[in-house]
Amino acid sequence: MVAPHCYRHTDRETYVSCQRCGRPICPDCMRPAAVGFHCPEEGRGDSSSAGHNGGAGRPAQRDPRTVLGGRAGQARQALVTQSLIVVCLVAYFLQGAPGLSSSDRYNDFTERFAMNGYQIAVDDQYYRLLTAAFLHASVLHILFNMYALFLLGFQLEALLGRVRYLALFVVGAVGGNTLSYLLGGRGTFSVGASTAIFAFFAAYYVIARRLRIDSTQILVVIGINLLITFTLSGIDKWGHLGGLAVGILVGLLYAYVPPRHARLQAGGVLGILAVLLLAALARSAALT
Repeated sequence: MVAPHCYRHTDRETYVSCQRCGRPICPDCMRPAAVGFHCPEEGRGDSSSAGHNGGAGRPAQRDPRTVLGGRAGQARQALVTQSLIVVCLVAYFLQGAPGLSSSDRYNDFTERFAMNGYQIAVDDQYYRLLTAAFLHASVLHILFNMYALFLLGFQLEALLGRVRYLALFVVGAVGGNTLSYLLGGRGTFSVGASTAIFAFFAAYYVIARRLRIDSTQILVVIGINLLITFTLSGIDKWGHLGGLAVGILVGLLYAYVPPRHARLQAGGVLGILAVLLLAALARSAALT
């Protein structure tokens, strides 16, 4: 199945459609609406009325927000997504650019920050549950993950805003690596942003259902990626499933807890993160 492309920017894949006309739209074309987004043509009527000052003595209207709390003015910047991609690329070259150079695939930098169950159990290096998400094992590995991060990241960041979006990435990465550690123990060793990306898949699906956006395409994407996960060797299956599970939980928080209750959302996300870390601590205690 061919992924939909923005009707104005035909080189950009997208899974968001205008809530009025149904045309696919990329982050540059999203106009916040009461539910979801409108395309520029359909959003003109909304912006003309909503943006009216109503008198010289009235203060200018604040930057409008999406139904899930993202700021419309930040929707086209995707600053966090771009920063995450840059960090992953820098980390890849600090690894010695596996697949592009003749250097050892697992150099000192990789060994220091990869998901390594032995180092977590023996030396309490729990930071690896997150840092492993910024490392990659080959050219295809990083290209695939950065493409997925770019495609989904721009849309999720526009919907959620920077803080919620970054929290989803962090908890998704930690969630996937924690499940991998719980089931793999000391022998666990993996790298890759796919733990967080699977969280993006799941959260996007939950949010699409909440906003009544067609979720068929994202279900197909999830199905294909799960098929790849369980077909090819050398893939951290539990890491992907862990990210998927955490993405569902965080997606439910973002989709069904109103953004005006930001503290409740933040408490829920921090609660999930705390449970994950406690589970990792308990696993380490059982291994030592």
